[in-house]
Amino acid sequence: MKLGFVSAILDGWTFEEMIDTASEMGFSCVEVACWPQGKAERRYAGVSHIDTDNLSDEKAAYILNYCKARKVEISSLAYSPNTLDGNLEKRASVVAHLKNVIRASHKLGVNMVTTFIGRDQTKSVEQNLELVKEVWPPIIALAEELGVTVRRVQDIKAQAISELAEM
Repeated sequence: MKLGFVSAILDGWTFEEMIDTASEMGFSCVEVACWPQGKAERRYAGVSHIDTDNLSDEKAAYILNYCKARKVEISSLAYSPNTLDGNLEKRASVVAHLKNVIRASHKLGVNMVTTFIGRDQTKSVEQNLELVKEVWPPIIALAEELGVTVRRVQDIKAQAISELAEM
């Protein structure tokens, strides 16, 4: 098992500072926060250590080389917005960015994205389940096309707790 952390806890730090810290502290991997550039709407939402909207091949190579030199692996790209937001304009924006995070994960060879499913708080659970059937298939289709796994943050936490309990 590899031990790492979610980079969102290092808000305001550059990618390099975050990776250097992970390396100096002996972590072998990092789940890198990749929110859109701009002001955070809530704690940890808005932290971005990789600008996935503008990730060129050159920048991707730089990121991978920087990590390799410091022996820190990117375990996942993390973006946990509300993809089922009741505001359709906001929903479209977060889904578009999530798709960019998936593309960036593929480009970097990470092939793992962690996220939330979301919820429209004005709808019932049953209505939200129907909304999932509308919103998520194109996201998953893109991920499958690119060979990227999309996992819920809650699943990662449960797996880690289970693995630690076995130690």
